[in-house]
Amino acid sequence: MPLGLGAIGSAYFSNMTKYKPLFVLLTAGLFILSYRLIEKNNSSRATRIIFWVSALISVLIIYSPTILAWIAR
Repeated sequence: MPLGLGAIGSAYFSNMTKYKPLFVLLTAGLFILSYRLIEKNNSSRATRIIFWVSALISVLIIYSPTILAWIAR
C-alpha cells in the first residue's frame, strides 16, 4: 500500500486531467503577459534568460506525456 506523498499527489492530480486545457491556456496567457511586460520595460538580460528558461521548462512539462510516449517506443 503506497503511503508516500507521491501516491497522494498522483491520486489527487489524476482527477485534474480534465482541466489540462484550461491550465495550458492560463499558462500561455501568463507567458504572453510577462513577455509584453519584459519588452515594454526593457528588462535586463538576466530577466530575459530566466523568462525563456521558464518558458522552455513549461513547454517540456506540458508535452511530457507525448515525449515519454515517444521514448517508451
